[in-house]
Amino acid sequence: MPDTLRIIIYILVVVGAFSTLIKEFKKPQKSIFLISFNLLILIGFTYLLTDKLM
Repeated sequence: MPDTLRIIIYILVVVGAFSTLIKEFKKPQKSIFLISFNLLILIGFTYLLTDKLM
């Protein structure tokens, strides 16, 4: 059960980072820091998810 809960939390964080990234790209003035931070979150959590699922 804890592994399932951890995977659900990972998925929620990835969805949140992805939606923040989409909102940031729609803005006229984009924050490079926020975009790079969200990309790092997406890369890290994608690695964790694929590591947990394999």
